[in-house]
Amino acid sequence: MSRRLLIALTIGSSIIVGMIIASYFLQSDEQTIYALVSVLFLLYVALYLFGGLAKLIVFFIYGVLIAITLALFDTRFSLAIIFIGTLLFVLNPLADFEAYLNKTLDDEDIEPFKVPWYGKFETFYAYRKEMKSHYHLPQVRKLYTKKWYQKARTLTVFGLFALDIFMLIFVANDIAIFRSITPNNVLVIYFITIIFIMMILLHKKGFTTMMRVVRLSVFLPIIFILAVTDDISTTYKWVFVPVVIIFGITMGIVELIRYYMRISYSAYQYYDQDRQELVFANALFEPLVYNEHTTEIGHYGMEVSLETFQAHLSEILIYANFHRFIITAYTHNKKYAYIYAEFHHTQHRRILKFQSFLEGIFKTHVGLRQFSDLNRKFYETTFFHNSDYIVARALNLAHLLNELEIRGEVIVSLMVYFKDKDQAKNYIKAYPSRELDYDEAGIITLQTNVRVRNLDYIIENTVRDILLELKMNQGTYVRIMLYY
Repeated sequence: MSRRLLIALTIGSSIIVGMIIASYFLQSDEQTIYALVSVLFLLYVALYLFGGLAKLIVFFIYGVLIAITLALFDTRFSLAIIFIGTLLFVLNPLADFEAYLNKTLDDEDIEPFKVPWYGKFETFYAYRKEMKSHYHLPQVRKLYTKKWYQKARTLTVFGLFALDIFMLIFVANDIAIFRSITPNNVLVIYFITIIFIMMILLHKKGFTTMMRVVRLSVFLPIIFILAVTDDISTTYKWVFVPVVIIFGITMGIVELIRYYMRISYSAYQYYDQDRQELVFANALFEPLVYNEHTTEIGHYGMEVSLETFQAHLSEILIYANFHRFIITAYTHNKKYAYIYAEFHHTQHRRILKFQSFLEGIFKTHVGLRQFSDLNRKFYETTFFHNSDYIVARALNLAHLLNELEIRGEVIVSLMVYFKDKDQAKNYIKAYPSRELDYDEAGIITLQTNVRVRNLDYIIENTVRDILLELKMNQGTYVRIMLYY
């Protein structure tokens, strides 16, 4: 557990315990003020955890200034002060001071905190994150290719942030003045939460994902308004509230189903000369090749055409997404289609159920070869270190740069290692490389960077030449990247 997480959990827990204790000793209006201050401090704790110490210090200064100003001036000036306070947060006049803090504080205190996944499905959730990122790639592409979209998204994020800050200061001031929480306050707090979620999703994924939250978020306030409004008769409440609840639950179920149906598969496609088959290796799985969790391999084979198999690929991916295992590759040899899937070691029954599922959708017998890969060597030897796979990865990255309208020259960067100094020197003579620091004794790790034009045949020839030189000097490939 990181120091920042430990500090945040300790302070947050202390605040919550303090709120519980205060509820027994304070009067009703005093409890409200204490709860308000506690919640605001919890927000600052969350800001410290996810935004870092520098942002916490700057935003705390703004918060104290606004609170003091609201307390000193008459309530008729509150709206103007809240508006100015909102501008203070949005425009961030202490940005230079925040930048100075970022330079002087430890990295652990300023870097954004990311919630890690733990447990036996840690690898699958990391894979799902890669898959979702690829699924939202069209939205990301617009940020690079369409200036109007980039501006619209940025302005909308700032607009939502300003609205959220304004509503937060307004409702906090309202509660502080009247020392009570009204139904209107509850409604505003709900909208503050929803707008914050919208802002985060818009920043990370785009307008489409944000609108899903908007659609789902309207039901709770409708139910709340129907329940607390006295102008509506009890009969109408008993009619409309259940209808809205049922409709909201239905929408939630539909969105949950759609969530599992939002799958993607980015293939490194190449023809394996040795195995005489067309390969579609899963590019999204590559960062997880050496994970320690998916140690059970299922190799499924069926007699179907490539067109038939690919017509059902979405169903297969949805099934795998729902049941939390990973399709790492599929191949075809003009007669048989093969699927490679990786499972957690506790999913032995799922391996067999997946075989039955495949037999159901293809209406044919599906062969299964099941084995353990505790040393994580199977994918490496079958796909990852295959020269055609490496070339396919390089071309895939080049095509991605083209889609983002990044053309011209690119840098082909390979990381390799040698166990013999003389062989490493021979390789460096052919391809000047930079030696990298590596802890393991007797290993010489190099990074080779070659600048080429972003054309498929030039990139392929360059990569194959480097791999040939590497093989001649008994070097080992580690990874390949493309930069612009």
